[in-house]
Amino acid sequence: MRKPLLVLLALAAAATAGADESIVHRSGEPDVFRVPAEDAHMSAATGKARASVELFIAAFTNAGAHQRSFAIKVPVIDGTHVEHFWMDIESFSNGQFTGRIANEPLDVRNVHLGDRIVVDKERISDWMYVDHGRLIGGFTLLALRELMTAADRKAFDATLPFEIGD
Repeated sequence: MRKPLLVLLALAAAATAGADESIVHRSGEPDVFRVPAEDAHMSAATGKARASVELFIAAFTNAGAHQRSFAIKVPVIDGTHVEHFWMDIESFSNGQFTGRIANEPLDVRNVHLGDRIVVDKERISDWMYVDHGRLIGGFTLLALRELMTAADRKAFDATLPFEIGD
């Protein structure tokens, strides 16, 4: 269920960007929202994700039929470029996630859509899954959503294949 995550990111980007230079528009691809590395709002969201990653691991390793779309967000470093990617999870073992890059790179060239990578759980920047039709986790997505106007948030929520609780 990779596509809804990409749509989610694209809509969040379009709805929250205050300046055009923070959005990168790509033909046939979701927009990318550039967030400065020192952004306090996103740093707090990443901190929440890292602090609660064990909850995600427990849900993933004991997933029920009503749970789906398990994904983590990971930073990939290529020289001086750092880009965060959603990664569809295939397995978790010995403190490491194995999965596939779920979106096209913009700045880095050392990974591609669909590449299988292994990531230590301490390196994640977010995690999410859907349980009974509701988003669990997705802290960076929620951080972007909080910056939206009420009207943008309502329109954004209407496009999602799951519910977000407030």
